[in-house]
Amino acid sequence: MTILLQIPTLVLLCALQGADGSGKPEIPAFQLNAAEQERILDLFQATEEKISADGTVELTYDFEREDRSLGDDWFPSPGSEISGKVRWRRDWEGHSRGVSGGVIIADEGQWFHAAVWQPDVRMELTYVSFLGGRRGDMVAAVFAWSKRLRQRVGSNLGTQLVRIAGTRAVGGVGKAPTIAYEEHHKFGFELKEGRFSSLLNGRAKEQTDSKKILKKLGRGQVGLVWRGTISGIVPQVKIRGKLDLDWAADQIAPLRERLDQHRQEMVSAAE
Repeated sequence: MTILLQIPTLVLLCALQGADGSGKPEIPAFQLNAAEQERILDLFQATEEKISADGTVELTYDFEREDRSLGDDWFPSPGSEISGKVRWRRDWEGHSRGVSGGVIIADEGQWFHAAVWQPDVRMELTYVSFLGGRRGDMVAAVFAWSKRLRQRVGSNLGTQLVRIAGTRAVGGVGKAPTIAYEEHHKFGFELKEGRFSSLLNGRAKEQTDSKKILKKLGRGQVGLVWRGTISGIVPQVKIRGKLDLDWAADQIAPLRERLDQHRQEMVSAAE
């Protein structure tokens, strides 16, 4: 009976003093209101979209539908005249077992999603090759950060974790994949709590938390990087992660105002 009386008293003291018992009021974590969540989803053209109050966003791009607006969230856009290495399929190409359309990638190139994410993000996709591969070929799902996205780490078709400079692998962990004609590769990566994992069929294959590979890890962008004798199609991409709210706030004025106000309250509470 005594214990039951003491527990609410302790909870009340923590609420008055703050979580650390310092006597300073605790500022709750920033939460997006319903209007802000809707405005953020309006920034994207994905086939399916979800968002939570803490800024976790889920985006699915079903490129098989060949809805040209889906390419607006990516650069270069598959619909642009200068993106010959990233383009929508033509009528006579792109058909494979279980695949009826999508975005074609070829030769050597890169293709990034426009959003900026915290280093807490997962990307998965399907890739089907029109060619048999050669040694050294690479198709990697990538997280890139720092100025001009120079720092890059990727999952090479899921079986190999690679450090990337531009479009070239400069170090790897795990076995390099073999690209087979019309083989469906379901792969991607997960970045969470300072650890990068290559994913193959939804499961972690290779992992690293190396400070050398993940040097000055911070907010960044997700995408694809490829090099070699590459010609294939991407029918679907899924992204789930913590969106960088500063990126969103730069495009949504009311969100910027409220986010800055929240941060000022946190500074004042800490003083």
